[in-house]
Amino acid sequence: MNMAKKVFASVSDQLALKLEKRAEKEGRSLSNLISYLLEREMEDWEPEVAKSQQSK
Repeated sequence: MNMAKKVFASVSDQLALKLEKRAEKEGRSLSNLISYLLEREMEDWEPEVAKSQQSK
């Protein structure tokens, strides 16, 4: 079973407000929304080392 790892970050007041409003609108916790957005953003990202090994 994968354990969730806690990561702490600071964001601007403006971004925090937008995230809180979106989380409320989508019926998610703030933590769940941030996790979802990060997973979606990082879905196709690979470290440069892995990319260069794939092209060989």
